Amino acid sequence: MKPPGEYLVIGLLSLFHTGFRNSNHNCFNGKPGFNPAFRPNHGPLRHGILLELIVDTSILDLTIIIVNWNTRQLLLDTLASVYANPPGDPASFEIIVVDNGSTDGSLAAVIQHFPQVRQIANQANRGFGPANNQGLAIARGRYSLLLNSDVIVQPGSLARVLGFMENNPGVGLCGIQVLNPDGSFQGSYAPYLNLWRELLVVSGVGRRLLKRPYPSYRADQSQTTRPVQTIQGAFMFARTAALREIGWLDEQFFMYGEENDLSQRLERKGWQTYYLADTSIIHLGGQSSRKNWTKMTWQLQKSKVLLFRKYYGRRVALGFKLLISLAVLVKYGIAQAKQFGRSSLKPVIAPPGPTRQGWFSWSEFRQFWSI
Repeated sequence: MKPPGEYLVIGLLSLFHTGFRNSNHNCFNGKPGFNPAFRPNHGPLRHGILLELIVDTSILDLTIIIVNWNTRQLLLDTLASVYANPPGDPASFEIIVVDNGSTDGSLAAVIQHFPQVRQIANQANRGFGPANNQGLAIARGRYSLLLNSDVIVQPGSLARVLGFMENNPGVGLCGIQVLNPDGSFQGSYAPYLNLWRELLVVSGVGRRLLKRPYPSYRADQSQTTRPVQTIQGAFMFARTAALREIGWLDEQFFMYGEENDLSQRLERKGWQTYYLADTSIIHLGGQSSRKNWTKMTWQLQKSKVLLFRKYYGRRVALGFKLLISLAVLVKYGIAQAKQFGRSSLKPVIAPPGPTRQGWFSWSEFRQFWSI
């Protein structure tokens, strides 16, 4: 049995409740009443605390899962946009917020402003993939939307995607057009990762010749609803049965790369990924990441190493590591030379704050090579 703090279901449950029987995650032992002593030692919900007022096992149309880490006001804005633009009957969907150890009062704020939201409280930042799996473990929706905490849902978007998924049973994952706060286009879908494309990204040639948001497709290429390889991770609308078939998200991806991995695993099981061009969300972008810009920049590269290793083998992953290392060391050398030219010997190594000048960290570089 796990230590008491590792897995605990907390709630103010009805004394007349008969228990939650589910072979997948067995949150209760099937006996009447609240049983706080029961702590399963397995399942995706481990390490988290589920805050519930009552357990309801009825099937819904949609479960929206939002992973949060210290984005209190943005999270409240996201929740408000969902409730202002629901997918249908308010009783047909639920929202689960998985909080990754926030210290900014996010949990209390959600309880105060949106008491109907289900919450899982983690003691630490478990990452995007593991936290979403915790939400999926208790989800009641036939469809599951993995939604970022810095997204503003637009009128009709949820209903449009839900209707599309209902009418296209072969689609396992669906994304939509993603916009910046000023209404300009943000990369919404892309091809799968490959080494040649990463070379164009790292060298800057891709964006110079093929324009932003390379390697995602441009706005003029994104005006048609179509099957695609991978979608933007801020809004991933999935068929819950399809996610269950592939075993949920791969938890080795702490952050970044999940959308690429999901699409490839779903494709191997015969599911399609689709992009809808006629509906949209607003995505602020990188609100959690910019709190620790250097670490998250390196985390993106680590996730790419994992993707290359998983889908192309160790040799290609090693080639990518060498490519990134060469680019980083050249850039670092240029930065140091510029500093020396300004009569300053102070190295450009991760100064405080989310500045792009602090892009280099020897500790992150070592970790990058250790995976």
